Amino acid sequence: MTRNLLLLLSICIFSTTFAQVNVTVGPYLQSPTQTTIKIKWRTDSTSSSKIIYGTDLANLNLSVTDTALTTKHTVMVTGLTAYTRYYYAVYNNNILAEGGDSAHTFKTFPVTGTPTHVRAWAIGDFGKGNSKQQLVRDSYTNYDSEETDLWLWLGDNVYDDGTETEYLTKVFDSVNGYQKIMKRLPFEPAPGNHDYNSVSPVQSPVSPLQQTGPYLDFVDVYAHGEAGGVATGHELFYSYNYGNVHFISLNSELGSVFNGSDDWTGVNPFVAFNGSPMTQWLHQDLTANTLPWVVVYFHQPPYTDGSHDAGAFWEIYMKAMRENFAEIWEQYGVDLVLCGHSHVYERSYLVKGSYGDAADINFLNYVQNTNGVDSLGQAFLKYTLGPNPNQGTVYVVCGNSGSSDDAPGFNHPYMFAEYGCDTCIGSFVLDVDSNRLDGRHLDGYGNIRDHFTIKKVAAADPNAINELNKQDFLSKLKVSPNPFSNSATLSFELMRNEKLSIRLSDATGKLTEVFEGNMQKGNQQFEINTQKLKLAKGAYMLQLSTATQNISRMLVIQ
Repeated sequence: MTRNLLLLLSICIFSTTFAQVNVTVGPYLQSPTQTTIKIKWRTDSTSSSKIIYGTDLANLNLSVTDTALTTKHTVMVTGLTAYTRYYYAVYNNNILAEGGDSAHTFKTFPVTGTPTHVRAWAIGDFGKGNSKQQLVRDSYTNYDSEETDLWLWLGDNVYDDGTETEYLTKVFDSVNGYQKIMKRLPFEPAPGNHDYNSVSPVQSPVSPLQQTGPYLDFVDVYAHGEAGGVATGHELFYSYNYGNVHFISLNSELGSVFNGSDDWTGVNPFVAFNGSPMTQWLHQDLTANTLPWVVVYFHQPPYTDGSHDAGAFWEIYMKAMRENFAEIWEQYGVDLVLCGHSHVYERSYLVKGSYGDAADINFLNYVQNTNGVDSLGQAFLKYTLGPNPNQGTVYVVCGNSGSSDDAPGFNHPYMFAEYGCDTCIGSFVLDVDSNRLDGRHLDGYGNIRDHFTIKKVAAADPNAINELNKQDFLSKLKVSPNPFSNSATLSFELMRNEKLSIRLSDATGKLTEVFEGNMQKGNQQFEINTQKLKLAKGAYMLQLSTATQNISRMLVIQ
């Protein structure tokens, strides 16, 4: 009897010790630095956690173990070498769960300030668990011939309410989600309003420092300046360095119309906004930064006219970011601002100085009379010397990485490139190399819809003295529809009598004249007919020019 009892106990202990533990989420990578990284995963039953790793896939000779039993595993790997590729494997209860192959890998950050090439992939409004999300994902993985360093989430990372189930089935899955990518590429997120439905819903807001929820449970971001930047002490917003680029992830959802002390963006229209912990931190972080390139990203764009109109009276979150934050980052010469929320792609000129409605924008807000297209000799130039160095910011809206809009407004005067329709989906690719930044919108079908360039020039701005001599010659420029197949209508208001030329140029530089001659001031309309003008499918530059000025827009013929 005793012998049988001992045998039974032995079987039970053996079964418990070696019971199958299945990975249900991940593994995925968070908070990489020059010398550390966090590897996270979840299991269907409790177990200890272990990572083995090394620089040689055939010899993973290092390990770190956490003996605490849990279903939500986080292992911090330390003592790594900067800018080095590692491979890893995940163990539960000392039993291999997965990894030990080329799909499970990561690369540490370079030493801060190193002028290495940087590539970032940005997606916004993606987590719908649909075929559009999958198309955008696969389009990028097919396109990316270089190694991607950073993966930026621009908010509305999952729909509709940011629940744990939605994250599991629409983001961390392998069909339409990113399970395979997450094993090798860490993501650096910003939250959106849909993520915040399960963190701090509008109807039942939670004070910022007390906020919890699925979004904050899944992510592990730089709360303590681990990768450079000023520490925040929380995960609501943060910054980090990669090479010679400083990245800032803000939180456009920290507004409150109920409690002034909780209104960190300034959405309350009835109370004067005098700053907040987020504006104070942004000043401190930008003041401390010494790197030549600065990229800011968050969810709700200050400038857009896509599926959302930033000027609509109810868009108080976008208005707050425009009125209370844009002047701060423009003061410090931020180069690029990336957002989602509007389910289109839009890209601005190099601009500064407009924090009110679109109607207030005029030619004085355009830093240069160029469109950013380097192949046409019109790259944006940011002069780093002189009395007002590093002037101007480019704004990008990329909220079509799983979402779309079949009838966007596309009437914002800041925006040069616009891409939106029911099937118009894509992501944003950012490359920084020494004194050059390139941004591209890659659609869900493998095509580049927009490409702009910013160059840093170690000289004083030769045009600064003429800044106040700029004058508008037209306003209300619009092309509808865009993209189009057969014809589109070009409309604008000419502010004075002008000799005006209207031309289209294709990717090879071939020009097609639409109009040239004297025009009277007032409202004007032109038809752009593909058959009459003998235009093939593709991207075109629309240029409206006088003797002294020109304005450009990107057109797409499908």
